[in-house]
Amino acid sequence: MPEANDIGKLLEFVRALNVPDSRPRVFRTLIRRRRPLPRPLVGLVDVPPSSALLVEIYRWLGESGGRRATPRARVDLSAPGLPPDALAPDPNATGQEIEGHCLPILQRLVEGFSTDDTAMGPIRFPRYRTADWLTRQRVTSDETEAAVELRARLPRLLRSGSPARSADGASEAAAGDVLSRTVFAVLALWPVLRLWLWISGGRIPGMSKVTRWFMRQRYLAPELSDSFLGFATRLTASGRSDENDEQIAKLLVHAFLEDMRDAYCRPLWRPSGWRRTAYPVALLGPVAPDSAGARLLTRINDIRNETGLFDPLVVLACLESAPARPQARDLGRIGDLTNLDTLESLVDRPSSDVEPDPLQRWLRNIDHMRTNRLPHAWSLPLRVRLPDPLNGTVRDPRYAHLAVPPSPPPAARRGVVMMSVLLPVLLLVAATLVAVPALRGVPCTHWPWTSGVSVEMHEGECVGYSDNARQVFTDDPYLKAIQREVFRLNDEAEGARRTNPRRPLMTLVYFAGLSYSDANARYPSAQVEELAGIAVQQRLALMKRSESEPLMRVVIANGGTEMRHAPRVVDKHLRGLFADDASVLGVVGMDRSSTATRTAITRLGDLGVPVVATTLTANDLANASPLYFQATPSNAEHAELIVDYVEGARYPRSSDKAGQPRFRKVILYYPQVPTDLYVTTLVDSLTDKLARRNIEIERRTWTTQHELNRFPAFCTPQFDRETLLFYAGRNDDFPAFAGSVANGCLSGESPAILGNDTLTRVIADPEVSKGLPPGLTVRYVAKAAPAILGGRACLEGRAEVGTAKVPAVYTALCDTVPELVADLRGYPDVLWTDRPSWVGDRLGLGYDASGLFLNTVRVAETGDRLPSRSAVAMQLRDTAVQGVTGYIDFTSGRVAKTSSLAVLVTEAGGEVQHRCLVMFPISAGEKGAPGGDGCPAGTGKVGVPDSGGAKSSDDSDLEDWVKPPKSVG
Repeated sequence: MPEANDIGKLLEFVRALNVPDSRPRVFRTLIRRRRPLPRPLVGLVDVPPSSALLVEIYRWLGESGGRRATPRARVDLSAPGLPPDALAPDPNATGQEIEGHCLPILQRLVEGFSTDDTAMGPIRFPRYRTADWLTRQRVTSDETEAAVELRARLPRLLRSGSPARSADGASEAAAGDVLSRTVFAVLALWPVLRLWLWISGGRIPGMSKVTRWFMRQRYLAPELSDSFLGFATRLTASGRSDENDEQIAKLLVHAFLEDMRDAYCRPLWRPSGWRRTAYPVALLGPVAPDSAGARLLTRINDIRNETGLFDPLVVLACLESAPARPQARDLGRIGDLTNLDTLESLVDRPSSDVEPDPLQRWLRNIDHMRTNRLPHAWSLPLRVRLPDPLNGTVRDPRYAHLAVPPSPPPAARRGVVMMSVLLPVLLLVAATLVAVPALRGVPCTHWPWTSGVSVEMHEGECVGYSDNARQVFTDDPYLKAIQREVFRLNDEAEGARRTNPRRPLMTLVYFAGLSYSDANARYPSAQVEELAGIAVQQRLALMKRSESEPLMRVVIANGGTEMRHAPRVVDKHLRGLFADDASVLGVVGMDRSSTATRTAITRLGDLGVPVVATTLTANDLANASPLYFQATPSNAEHAELIVDYVEGARYPRSSDKAGQPRFRKVILYYPQVPTDLYVTTLVDSLTDKLARRNIEIERRTWTTQHELNRFPAFCTPQFDRETLLFYAGRNDDFPAFAGSVANGCLSGESPAILGNDTLTRVIADPEVSKGLPPGLTVRYVAKAAPAILGGRACLEGRAEVGTAKVPAVYTALCDTVPELVADLRGYPDVLWTDRPSWVGDRLGLGYDASGLFLNTVRVAETGDRLPSRSAVAMQLRDTAVQGVTGYIDFTSGRVAKTSSLAVLVTEAGGEVQHRCLVMFPISAGEKGAPGGDGCPAGTGKVGVPDSGGAKSSDDSDLEDWVKPPKSVG
């Protein structure tokens, strides 16, 4: 029969002590909130001195659990190499640091726990190491300089444990790397900063908790020191001669227990504490009465009584003799612990009156004993029966499961923690990638923390604004090139302002439809031309050096196809720009007359922003905003010009019907688009004025471009050659219209076609004009006619409009245009073989509109400051200037009715040549007679051969024109 022993009960008891919860769960622990109880200081009695019990338990705790093992440390108190306590400093010691430690047993425990290789990780002891390091320092300075000397040594403590050798090697390997040298230079300053943070005494949360703890703990009265350095000086070997040795010892033990408490702290944000599912076990023996080991146990007991704080330390000591108090009990009387969830739950079990459970009894009495500060409150001496010899009974496979700590809660496991950290990071990264598409390299995006660009992808189009080359709109190479040139000039303007800070630097917003969702509606040349006119003004401003001459920056805003997204761009993008940048004085451009454009004008007016439209002509747009100005006449004046032209047109002298009216009937062609204010107001005005002059009218409309192909051909014997076909639609439908009405016509016999001013887009674009019937004669209404008539010469640097005199502003324009064209040729994909085709009305309108703002800033009496937007608007109301496009007069209204408006004629195919048929306003005495056509000299009639072969400059091979009696031109 095998001999009875307590090995199984002992190992079961050890597990109950070192496992705080057999089924650890995060939320259950938080909800239960039961205060954990420090473990008793277990003293094993009747263990033979030669027994290897502690050695076997140490191995059992480590081998059975594998990597997931219980933290443990063993100190053989009978070892010959264990030095005695040295609380009193050695008076004969030399050097700055003493080799020995005040409490060698405690130091051995620290070394054992800090080198533990379990999955729970080693326990750091920053407080104990600090206290121990301070107690071994010898300060040679006098009392007034001791703190300074100690402060100089503190970096050694902060560097302790760092791999200095590997760091030196890394620095040498990176010596030639500029980036690495910079990093190491910054890191070299870290020790200085870290030292300051460390001794700051809690002024920096999280950076000085060790020093803060020293100044708040109870031993050695830290209140008597005015700083941590002062308190630390009292701990040094040369400074603690007046201190109580027992207080020094308790401070060291208290720091040791506090470091353990901190390691096992379980806040939600520190999963490492939740992974520690087994308390550290300290194995001490043999412990003789009044020995260093006994004094260590007494100090742990006293500190627990005096502080009332929890610590997780489990102490299992082999006592050489049973203590007088408390009385040692038999280990075998402890009840069944196999199904115990927590040690604290043992209190709730029913007790036996016959043989009281010593562990349960201790648990029920500990609160009374600790409050009374009994010197043996935490002691639990137990008699244990052991087989002799042990013969591996401790490491019996039957007990192996007892040594394995529970698995950590799922939420605290490294993989889960890593995922819980990575998942929010990944979600944040994903959300950031969604919120900041620029990170994904998505087109039409901008960095939210940068200025100058605000764009979004809306209904398949990139809309918003930009003032730099990081964002350009559209994919047309020519429009991209002119935008980049404008942005380059922006940079030059800012540089010129830095050179001469007294020069005003104003900003204009060029607002137009720069993208096209419908390829059939593409016409980037219009915006290229307007931006070119604005770029010329930027160049002219940069050429000037006077501090009274303003500089100009340009922000380019895209309202999308046909400006349909213009209100959104104002509300979502430009509103913030106007609020943040007072240098933005106004808006030019606005592209086309539509309900969306009118809404945008109204909202800009609500924001207090002046608008100078370049090409808008719809009636009553001035009512949309009191800050709206229009550089061209409205559709009412267009209709007046068209009616005067129709009524005054005559057969040429070379015709059999010389002098007779050329047209007796007008057929209006226009699309049914209620939202297109340009078309609707033009048709309404024209219909009204034709009816007043008793000119016969016929209407033909379409809703889709395919319907144009069903219109009847006019080249038939029944067609009345005295019928004028007036095209009132948009430019994208005109090639289909012209092909339909000229179908089957012989050369020179196509019907008379007069188009509205949108035809300038068709005629100026070689790619579009190729789609017109060859030889087709096209009459069209043109704004800024002088710029069109002088365009070819202007490209060559000559300011010529026929033989007429030109204003100085036109000379300045034509002097600068060739330089601009030369610079644009340097941009990618700009393939002009000869010269661009866009020098015309829009170049002049963009030039004049931006010039109005420059002139306003120039005449404003504000010194080097910019005028406000309201002051700019007031100044525009008093503006009357001669521009490239004509006389712009806002003194009698915010629509420049005096600006030039003409009927020009050209032929499709070959090199485009424009001739003037009639131009408004007609000055008295123009061309020598009150009834002149108003065209600049040398731009109108083309003579026909006479009998001698010469051409008369007074005859036309197309038609003549006389001023009707009712004309207001």
